Amino acid sequence: MTKYFEVLRRDGPARMGKLLFGRQISTPALISKDDYVSVGSVYSYASLQEAIDAAKALRDPDDPKKLAILPYVPSALRSEPALELPPLETSGPKGIMVHPFSEKEPENADVYVLGNAGALKNPRDLVATAIDAREKIAPDAALYAPAVASPANLALLVYLGVDLLDGTRVLADGLLGRYHTRNGVWNATDLAELPCRCHSCQKMAEDGIKKELLIAHNMEKLEEELLAVRQAIRSENMREYVERQVRVTPEQTTALRLLDGEHRYLERRTPQIRRSTFYANCSESLQRVEVTRFAERVIGRYRAPESDVLLLLPCSAKKPYSLSRSHRLFAEAVGGHRRYLHELILTSPLALVPRELEEAYPAASYDVPVTGRWDKEERAWLSGCLEAYLKKNRYARIVAHLEGDLLETVKEMGIDAEFTGGGTGGPALDRLSGAVAEACRDARRLPDLRLLRYRAHADFYFGEGASDLLLQGKIVVKGREIQDEHKKPLAATTPSGLIALSLAGAARLQALGRYIVSIGDFLPKGSLLAPGVVEADDQIRPGDEVIITGEKAFGVGRAKMSGWEMKISRRGVAIEIRHIKGKQ
Repeated sequence: MTKYFEVLRRDGPARMGKLLFGRQISTPALISKDDYVSVGSVYSYASLQEAIDAAKALRDPDDPKKLAILPYVPSALRSEPALELPPLETSGPKGIMVHPFSEKEPENADVYVLGNAGALKNPRDLVATAIDAREKIAPDAALYAPAVASPANLALLVYLGVDLLDGTRVLADGLLGRYHTRNGVWNATDLAELPCRCHSCQKMAEDGIKKELLIAHNMEKLEEELLAVRQAIRSENMREYVERQVRVTPEQTTALRLLDGEHRYLERRTPQIRRSTFYANCSESLQRVEVTRFAERVIGRYRAPESDVLLLLPCSAKKPYSLSRSHRLFAEAVGGHRRYLHELILTSPLALVPRELEEAYPAASYDVPVTGRWDKEERAWLSGCLEAYLKKNRYARIVAHLEGDLLETVKEMGIDAEFTGGGTGGPALDRLSGAVAEACRDARRLPDLRLLRYRAHADFYFGEGASDLLLQGKIVVKGREIQDEHKKPLAATTPSGLIALSLAGAARLQALGRYIVSIGDFLPKGSLLAPGVVEADDQIRPGDEVIITGEKAFGVGRAKMSGWEMKISRRGVAIEIRHIKGKQ
């Protein structure tokens, strides 16, 4: 926890923030020796006491807020330091070194310097070290990885959770004649043409390769990549950017796949919703938190309506599906029987999307390359999810309006269904209409679809049982809002598919004990800052609707950080408050 660093935006482990040193540094950032003072290695001093004395005298009198990096004990990559230094305090921002694979818990600091970062060539070592460091240090502390950044790997490093980098590697490579771009590194003398039109490259094209120009080019490319990464975080498409960028080398692709295996690390840092379109462009997209989280909630939290008939449908390019031409044709073919069946859309990479949840993120805003072919991994993922779903939700009859590989995948599962062959042509829709009419004979009529949507969303966002509390008694649906019998608003669905609670709706859900943030003895106004949080549900993620309770306040708002971050952080906005009232 620190008073010098604040996280402002999050997109997975990647963050944007600000360091309040002698100057404000917007992170992720490239820093230089102008931004810090350092004691260096203890082995550069005659004694340990001399190193400690140097640390005490380290603060720059002309810039007392400059980062002071305390003395450290160098060690090999997988070895504990031979000496242990006592905790040292400074009057300003403090930096200490953390060693990869060390079992020791680091002392409190504002910035943690990753030791031996330049030696982390193996993807397993890189991923394990970054995760270990981020899990050990406070969420509102910055992580600095020196001498490792290049234009090609900067995006991956930031996505791992690194906040601060430097130009040491590209500067050294410039001295060795190496030419960097975001697409890789080459020996400059091997290039018949320089693939860049920056000022330095134009000079080298005329006068030949010169080290000072090569260094200037490398630094410019590194700075350009940093700006692109910052924009990716700001636009909330950092994951898509990283998936493209790691193709530069097999090692980076390996690192991303290893990172995806660390589901807990990623899930705790991934927002509930993003404003950007979710692009599933490659095989790694199947492992994304948004995909696994959606599937887990559909299978675990969501409760299908009691229906005798299940209709399996393919997805559509247009989202939500109901707005697409194909699904409008399906609806017309089904006609009045739609009130007697439940619709489940099969898609990649989300696997299963109940009709009631088609507006939830990311079901309403994803896109995939469409070839009509499903690969082995996609088939296995869909089959596993559908099997788990049908084990929990039982139907007397199933109609499957599917074709191609999707039809083959469902048939291979051995599901007892009426297969109509899929398609949107006249004969295909006639087959669908006839099969549905037969299946719905003597079937139970379902409640109003609008109520089913609210029931599904309540459980999806607040957990099983939330819909029973939120929708108890007589409920009136008015547009996107639900009201109680006294026409008092309870909740509304937002255009992004989230639920926005009123205070009355929050009071109904409070008994669940979920998505609740407890605060101190005060009535907040505007935004709730992290220092005001006493306790927070660990399930809370950025973007979640949360209930605020305190001795003097009750309210609702949208989380800006995860629940575990709220409890630990000492800077930053925890919740954007929408409604708040004082308690009598």
